[in-house]
Amino acid sequence: SIWELDKCAGEEGLAGGLGESPPYRELEDSFGLCGPEDRSQISKNGRTSPLHPSNGQTGCLSDNPFVEDSEEEDTEEDTTVCSVVEKGEPPKISVQPDSNPESPRKRPRQDTQSPKPNKSSLTLPLRRPTGGCSPEPARLPCPMCSHSDTNPESLQEHVNRVHLDDLSPLVQSTQHKCPLCSQQFPNPTLLEEHFHTRHSDLSPARPPHPALSAHPALSALSCPICSQTGWSANQLQLHVDSHFATPPSPGPSTSLSSGHSSASDLVLAQEMERRERDRRRLEEERQFASLQALYGMDEQGNFTQQSASGLRKAVVSGQLSVVDYYERSHNLAQSERSGVDDGSSVSPRITTVIRGLSVGSHGVLGTWMASRTDHFSATFGDKGWGCGFRNLQMLLSCLLNTTQYRETVAMRLAGNKNLVGMVGMPSIPRLQKVIEDAWREGFDQAGCEQLGGRLVNTRKWIGATEVATFLSFCCVDTEIIDFHRPTAGDGSHPVMFQWLLDYFSSGQTVIPPLYLQHQGHSRTVVGVEQLAGAGIKLIILDPSHSATSLQQNTMRLVRKTLASMKSKQYQVVVVRGVLDTTAKRDNKKVIRSTRIPP
Repeated sequence: SIWELDKCAGEEGLAGGLGESPPYRELEDSFGLCGPEDRSQISKNGRTSPLHPSNGQTGCLSDNPFVEDSEEEDTEEDTTVCSVVEKGEPPKISVQPDSNPESPRKRPRQDTQSPKPNKSSLTLPLRRPTGGCSPEPARLPCPMCSHSDTNPESLQEHVNRVHLDDLSPLVQSTQHKCPLCSQQFPNPTLLEEHFHTRHSDLSPARPPHPALSAHPALSALSCPICSQTGWSANQLQLHVDSHFATPPSPGPSTSLSSGHSSASDLVLAQEMERRERDRRRLEEERQFASLQALYGMDEQGNFTQQSASGLRKAVVSGQLSVVDYYERSHNLAQSERSGVDDGSSVSPRITTVIRGLSVGSHGVLGTWMASRTDHFSATFGDKGWGCGFRNLQMLLSCLLNTTQYRETVAMRLAGNKNLVGMVGMPSIPRLQKVIEDAWREGFDQAGCEQLGGRLVNTRKWIGATEVATFLSFCCVDTEIIDFHRPTAGDGSHPVMFQWLLDYFSSGQTVIPPLYLQHQGHSRTVVGVEQLAGAGIKLIILDPSHSATSLQQNTMRLVRKTLASMKSKQYQVVVVRGVLDTTAKRDNKKVIRSTRIPP
């Protein structure tokens, strides 16, 4: 065919391949060509090239008219085909003889020379060599079966796998026996499925069968550390972990089951201990965060922000009208600029009201009250954290209305002697700033570090030490009395009650109220009632009581019996006088307390 000639022309140059091409033989048979004289030259454009050299030997052409039969030719030359397509004249084949007489394809001619017809008129159009299409390769037969393949490597693999491999299904017998038990199967697939199902503990292809977990004896796992065998998968993990535990696990026991049990118990105990530590740590963190929020240490908001938010919520809930909201907001802004409390929560001269109600009460033998004191209740801006500041305001309400203390306190609050007469009750932000000023002058450095050295624009609580620091900074002599434990079997503090009775009944001209601090809250003691039968009741003002509730239920809210005061510890800040010298004032920079009982 043309593509085979084109292939020969492009790759081999018709070197010995033209005579064997099928089209060549077909043309020789069709024309009956025979003999060397008939092998004329095929000319093209006036040029001729012999198909075969004239070597004196004769022979007959076989089927292909372009080459002699392999049985009759004495030589087979390597030739070159040149193809030129020209207009008006079909391309012809030009064959050049090869001078190599020792071509491997030469075979002696056995017949006599016979004349051949002139083949000069025969032409064959050829394409330019382009590579063409690859002829179909010959198929190679398998020497052991009827299988054939064109690729020798594939054929070799077929022979090795099908005929030489002992595991090949064609070589094996019809019955396939399990190597671990006596069962037989007709094909390898069933055998493999049986192996994976019944012997899954030895099979790497599938995980252990669930039934093995219930029978530890079937397990063949061994410890990579101590080589102890007989472990299940879960027990082996626990056992290996026990080798790296602290303290180290005990050595292998004499009994396999006891070794498993001791290792498992140790790991279980360690795991339970770890979980308990984590639980305690999380609980401590939760409690610490709760205390931070409770005492305002979480740095979330301040007095001004909480006031604005509380006013808005009050309007939404209906506690305030819109007009009241804007009025309170305006007063709050003025208070922030001036540093003076807006007076929205004050109940003036509350001690005078209480004295009148107490004296006429049934069973009261005597009433002793502090000097004129006002009640300050918590507002929207300090609810939940401002009790210490409100109790300090109650204490200041007495000092600022007393000639003995007014000028001393007002001088520090105003910072200018000429402004003493204009000093009003300081607001909570102003009190915070004064305490920070006291810290900067060296008062109560321990408390300063505990609160981070900052109170302004925070919601941090203050206690007895901060109140004493504020008063000492303002040249007011104070003392902290620490009732550090109950003095009665029921947890009450009769010693403290007696001490308070002695304080208010001392007969002094000016008796300031007392700042009373206990766990989580602070209040102000403004008097004592002595009852028939030697009973004592304290009169205490609580910032958590609103002005309205205090007016409606005055005595019920302010009276406290011995049975109702059972906190483990109480601290009382007592005003003792004025610090008239610098030395006395500097001596108060370190906070000290008096413990009762000693």
